[in-house]
Amino acid sequence: MSSDLIYAVLVAEVALQRGDYAAAFEYFLRAAELAREPRLAERAVRSALNAKRSTAARRALELWTELEPDAPKAHQLAAFLALEAGDEEQALAALERVIELAGVPGQGYLQAAQILGRLPDPADRLRVMRTLVETLDAEDDADAQFALATLAAAADNDAAAMELAERAAELRPGWREPRLFLVRLLVRRERIEQAQTRLDRYLAEAPADRELMLMKAQLHMDAEEPEQALAVFDELLEEDPERPDVLMAAAVLALETRELDKARDHLEALQRLEQRPHDVAFLLGQVEEQAGNHDDALAYYAQVRGQNRTSAQVRIASLYAEEGKIERARELLQQLRDRSPGQAVTLYLIEAELLRAQELDRRALEVYDEALEEHPDNADLLYARAMLAVAMDDVAMLERDLRRILVDDPDHVDALNALGYTLADRTDRLDAALAFIERALQLRPEDPAILDSMGWVLYRKGQPESAEDYLRRALAHGFDAEIAAHLGEVLWSLGRREEAREVWGHALDEAPEHEYLLRVLNRFRFSHTDR
Repeated sequence: MSSDLIYAVLVAEVALQRGDYAAAFEYFLRAAELAREPRLAERAVRSALNAKRSTAARRALELWTELEPDAPKAHQLAAFLALEAGDEEQALAALERVIELAGVPGQGYLQAAQILGRLPDPADRLRVMRTLVETLDAEDDADAQFALATLAAAADNDAAAMELAERAAELRPGWREPRLFLVRLLVRRERIEQAQTRLDRYLAEAPADRELMLMKAQLHMDAEEPEQALAVFDELLEEDPERPDVLMAAAVLALETRELDKARDHLEALQRLEQRPHDVAFLLGQVEEQAGNHDDALAYYAQVRGQNRTSAQVRIASLYAEEGKIERARELLQQLRDRSPGQAVTLYLIEAELLRAQELDRRALEVYDEALEEHPDNADLLYARAMLAVAMDDVAMLERDLRRILVDDPDHVDALNALGYTLADRTDRLDAALAFIERALQLRPEDPAILDSMGWVLYRKGQPESAEDYLRRALAHGFDAEIAAHLGEVLWSLGRREEAREVWGHALDEAPEHEYLLRVLNRFRFSHTDR
């Protein structure tokens, strides 16, 4: 431990603490040369990389590999630096050493594929990996073929990816990873039926493979088949009733499908296993809230800490509001705003919505006014107040708030559409309404709400034939009672009253309590008996 060595190390450490990576490199390299110590050489390499000095990093790397020839990290960095410099020959030599020195059998090829991910062109990554596999004569190596498959998929070469993954699976019978990869690849490409067929085949070969079973459950969820997914979870839990990941997934799905008893059972099992206590408490609160057990829900929500704490407190406020404890709910939301000022806008919006749900529109308006005093140009607050204004039949306030949004963001699609629709529906300023809706439609041409607005303004301008086309396009995106009400009215005006009755009748079946629909039908004196 010479004085020169001690000095070099101390200066390097101080430079590192100050973020002076260039100086840290110089002194770590000097210390490594004096001490012949590979760890100091490694620190010199990393300091040079942080300083974005590739040439300096390669200089330190030469010393590191000289001092520690079999250091896997050194060869990984050598490959990275060679690729960055465009030296493919040197990169291939370094990648060969990466594969040779991999600590876990088979991991070397995947590490090589990850390093090649540094190349900007996915096709180049695949080409270099193919060269590496050929050089190592690894055409019959399952790991090599699987690594190639991952790079082929990244290059959008699905045919090659599937062929290579299937080859990997053939070379190592029973290996799960390439099978899961193939199924996931098909799912990503939205070839769901093929993914299900392939997975069923794999499960026939390995019926006890739990990871494949989990994939099957996921496919059912993606296909919106919750009952089948829950059946798979039940099967998995029958074999292993204390598997936390399955219990949690099954509980969440059961909650979403309102199978509350099943969700509760799974969550209580997680409680006994002492797994993810705060997540479990939050979900149990949701279970009891949906079941109407408010006291139990409040008790669970009160236990929640961590990332779901604010959401749990919001649910508590919502329950207080439903029970008529409005001031208590508002006090809690104010406390949350004081603790989390960064979430103040969201919490103001929640408070106003709670009041609106209790038909306290005037008090909700006061909340928006207070919030906008603190955040005068916030688009979310302005838009929410505008929506309340139209519900209170205050078109002037709606127009004022939406125009304030459009001053800062002329392409705010929702503001354009809301202003255009309201002017078309509540005023005679139809040309102005049309201009706003046309701009919204240019920005979002297939949005059903905007198509509905266009249909409605055209109807109000005396163009029912053109209006019908837009309204039918809007309904093609999915049923909506208000759009159906509009289409029925347009058809009625065109003298096609049987078609109008059919549209309205279907809308009544789907949404028998929809307020706007009922107002329209009352205006035309239409009921189910008129069908």
